[in-house]
Amino acid sequence: MFRDSIAQIEGTPLSGDVVAVLDDTQKTIGWGFYSPAATIAVRILERKDPSAIETTMLKDRIANAIHLRVETLGIPVVTDAYRVVHSEGDALPGLIVDSFARHLVVQFSTAGMARRRESILDALEEVLRPKSIHEVVDRRAKEAEGLENQPGLLRGELPAAPPSVLEHGICFRIGLGVGQKTGFFADQRDNRQLVGRLVRDRTVLDLHTYTGGFGLHAAVNGAYDVLGVDSSGPALALAVENAMLNNGRQVRFERGDARKVLDDLHRQGRKFDVVVCDPPRLAPTRASVPKAARVYRDLHLRAMRVVEPGGLLAMSCCSGAVSPDLFEGTIRDAAYDLRREVAILQRGGQAPDHPVRMSCPESRYLKFVLACIS
Repeated sequence: MFRDSIAQIEGTPLSGDVVAVLDDTQKTIGWGFYSPAATIAVRILERKDPSAIETTMLKDRIANAIHLRVETLGIPVVTDAYRVVHSEGDALPGLIVDSFARHLVVQFSTAGMARRRESILDALEEVLRPKSIHEVVDRRAKEAEGLENQPGLLRGELPAAPPSVLEHGICFRIGLGVGQKTGFFADQRDNRQLVGRLVRDRTVLDLHTYTGGFGLHAAVNGAYDVLGVDSSGPALALAVENAMLNNGRQVRFERGDARKVLDDLHRQGRKFDVVVCDPPRLAPTRASVPKAARVYRDLHLRAMRVVEPGGLLAMSCCSGAVSPDLFEGTIRDAAYDLRREVAILQRGGQAPDHPVRMSCPESRYLKFVLACIS
């Protein structure tokens, strides 16, 4: 419930309190956590029994989320790096939990979830028996919700060295609680595998590589030469270590801004058989969407200039506020300006451990497009 859609507030609820939401006929819509300072003032949690919110609801929904991953989807058979709780996708708005080799990284992005931190941690320990639990903080959410939480170790012991995880047989070191998001982009798992199947004996450019995700999948699957680019020194240090762990001799990494690197490669006449463009979130709010659309179009144009005719371009958008149609429109506009043809081979999104709830379309945040550029 957006703050500007509320006609009246009865009483003086505090940040994180459970409040009832009524329509203009006084019929109860549901109950949720209240955030007076945030744009989203209430996030609905329960429509039938408000008493469950403070008793069994959180524990039951966490258990249901884990059952979905382990028993229904069988995610641990594929990887030991996966999302355990996906906020609205698991009807737990404001709570993110990722598991990396049984080390958990949690993120509380609403006042209601942050106030119930200890009971949530108890539930996670009871069901998953993790080796440790670490917290990361979303700076924007912290400011919007008035949170006081700090990043760091919450329970258990720090591992002596960064833990390693396996994804489709490829080994990655994880910086627990450091870097972007929770330290590893498990949502791109299936898209990385798709690209990896198409790169044998090809040259690959992996932009915004972070710790080497797409680039290492390409190298392990027989790419002839792989260049990974990122602006973060610590992320690239982990990427280099990951390449060594996977005997990726044909992959190298370069620190730099993706757009500047693309301009330099274009001036040098360099082209690649496969280019991956996976930038960080460019539109954190609806107000920032128009500017983000211009950046996406500009980035796609620069990327297309270095794709060999008949080559592949994989493009991602992790901004939930940007619609799939708008994202694909930036690709179309870039191709038009360059007089190049784009044939979409596959559309994708986040891996199934990041479920999309139909009542919250914003939970489908990741857009992925694989295209042939002629």
